[in-house]
Amino acid sequence: LMERRSTSMKTTALPYYEFRPGIYEIDEFACVSMFLVVGEEKALLIDTGIGIGNLKAVISRITDKPLVVAASHNHLDHIGGADTFDSIWMCRSDIDDGKIKAASSLKDRRDYADFIKQRENKWFPYDTNLEIQAWESVPVFQPMDDAHAFDLGNRKVVAYCCPGHTIGEMVFLDEKTKTLICGDAINCNWYLDPSIGNSAHESLSMACDAMKRIESMSNQYDYVINSHHDYREFGNQLNPDVLPNLHQCMKSLLDGTAQFKMVNDPMAQNGEKRVSAVKGDVEISVFSPLRVDQI
Repeated sequence: LMERRSTSMKTTALPYYEFRPGIYEIDEFACVSMFLVVGEEKALLIDTGIGIGNLKAVISRITDKPLVVAASHNHLDHIGGADTFDSIWMCRSDIDDGKIKAASSLKDRRDYADFIKQRENKWFPYDTNLEIQAWESVPVFQPMDDAHAFDLGNRKVVAYCCPGHTIGEMVFLDEKTKTLICGDAINCNWYLDPSIGNSAHESLSMACDAMKRIESMSNQYDYVINSHHDYREFGNQLNPDVLPNLHQCMKSLLDGTAQFKMVNDPMAQNGEKRVSAVKGDVEISVFSPLRVDQI
């Protein structure tokens, strides 16, 4: 495991759980989940979190195999701890120096972790100021394209493009266990980045096409897990209805038949509500001030 900076001050142990043979969910205290897939020759880490705890030490307790690191997308809760490693694979569409620099922001990462603590109203065993440190250097982000395959030794994980949440969002299919690790691409509380296309409508259409494609591959997976366990239990898969409901909700927004309601915004600092399109247990919102019913 290659490490860029000292993590000696990071003493907090991150919980982890083997939920499928050779696949571990590593919990960064409700900020995000990271996933480790272990093959016979190598291991693949998907996402690096905000940067809480000594991630390298957690991985070393699970495996001593050479490590490959990949990012599902370029948001701060997924690449905030990236400087621990020399290189990280990420979709070339998400390799944006400005967004990577923003994701590395020390203040923003600490603020996010503090916000999650407050929102969850739980005691977490870490000090934000000690555990989350500034990047000393920037890792090399290696570009990957659709269907990029990671051969881990008698185990192949394939990354597929799934734009919507970001332009370069990726999902990862472990062929050995038929497990789909989907980052933020599939979620009950789903956010569209309306800037990925020339308009919000075009952006949503891109996301809908991507979701249709992933749903059409359902014979290749029987277990779907995402990067946040606020709508599922730690170590458990998403409700099987989430993916089809998300796809249907996107289609209804595009054809003008969507149902809307005011919902509590789980990312709001002061308990604000928002307008979301809803389908079953799925809510779709947008990142910008644009309302979802204006798409």
